[in-house]
Amino acid sequence: MSSTQSSALDSENFCLATDLEQLTKVAHIKATEAMVFYCGRILEATSNYCVIQLGDKAKSNVFANIEYINDFNLLDEKTRHWAHALRRLANQFRHILKPTEDNDGDISVILLDMWMDWLINRSQLINSDSQNYVPISNQQQQLYYQFNALREWLEHKQLNQLVQGNTNDYLRQPVFASVICEELINQQNYSTANDFLSEALKEHPKDLRLQQLLGLLLSRTGELRKAESNLRRLLKQFPSDDETIGILAGVIKKLWQNGAQDKLSQWGKLYVKGWQQSKYRNTYLGINAATYSLWSGDREASQSIASSIIDTYTTRATVLQERLHQPDQQMDYWDLASLSESYLLAGNIEQAEIHYQRLFDSPLYQGKPHQVPANQLAHHLKVCIDIESHVLSQFAAIVR
Repeated sequence: MSSTQSSALDSENFCLATDLEQLTKVAHIKATEAMVFYCGRILEATSNYCVIQLGDKAKSNVFANIEYINDFNLLDEKTRHWAHALRRLANQFRHILKPTEDNDGDISVILLDMWMDWLINRSQLINSDSQNYVPISNQQQQLYYQFNALREWLEHKQLNQLVQGNTNDYLRQPVFASVICEELINQQNYSTANDFLSEALKEHPKDLRLQQLLGLLLSRTGELRKAESNLRRLLKQFPSDDETIGILAGVIKKLWQNGAQDKLSQWGKLYVKGWQQSKYRNTYLGINAATYSLWSGDREASQSIASSIIDTYTTRATVLQERLHQPDQQMDYWDLASLSESYLLAGNIEQAEIHYQRLFDSPLYQGKPHQVPANQLAHHLKVCIDIESHVLSQFAAIVR
């Protein structure tokens, strides 16, 4: 990359060109810990830069930075996976949460190369000529084979061809296993996910992301009490982790929906806690916090949170239009669901109807899990008894 582009990302305590040069040196001599530390430092500094370019202050941690960028739908699925994988690997080294393994350094460099390729060539957040980032890694055959196989699968959803009968130890390393298991769960391929996750946890029983995915898998397969127990233990270890809070709150909410009436305040307070800890950025946690407030009788708090979420989406749309010149970018399905729900809870019935109609009827969202937001809407309508009857019938038609 050019010196001009490098200087654009520099800060008082960081010079990208210097750090990349130092990373190249420690990679050449296979200094594993130094490789991971440099890669983690570059990810942190460059993700800070991205947040600033999007008009906000850099976040307090790399997870929040990556998710803030993802809020604008700028990260493709693969890049987001790799960025979080590098973040987790760097954190494990920083906090001495895992022993050093032979390939950790090479994996971190490959992950950084993928992040930098997105940043320089595809992000639109810096001025650059295309294809001008030179990878640092030496493309070790085995590691690159696994990464390329995963990338191919993520594009074509052909995971069984990748994992069935594959005894390669690389795939059970957390950086690979977490991506594979998350996507298997998303594909509702629970049996294969369970088998693969069990093997990965045998070798890496303390890995945070694998443990989170175990809780998610248990939740999706209906083992709610076991999921709750595992996730509560995990939250006790990592009390400020947004992902753990979100998964656990979802599990407890399911228990409440299944008849455990004492669970309402438990899942609600978790969502409120997560919403506050995210500095009111995480709209998934926010809309559930607003829902809890409504269902527990605090209409004013629900309206306040919902209005804040609407403001957040409005700000994002403005940034995309004014900074990145992307006024027509397709809205993510779950973002649209949250925005539709927010309009309803904020009392803007007209906009709620418009957005719900788009959510359920637009060809852009065919095949999406409409039953989830539909069930949520149906419960809202039972609680919102002050909505006029003709409006209720209109929403009922939308839900059907």
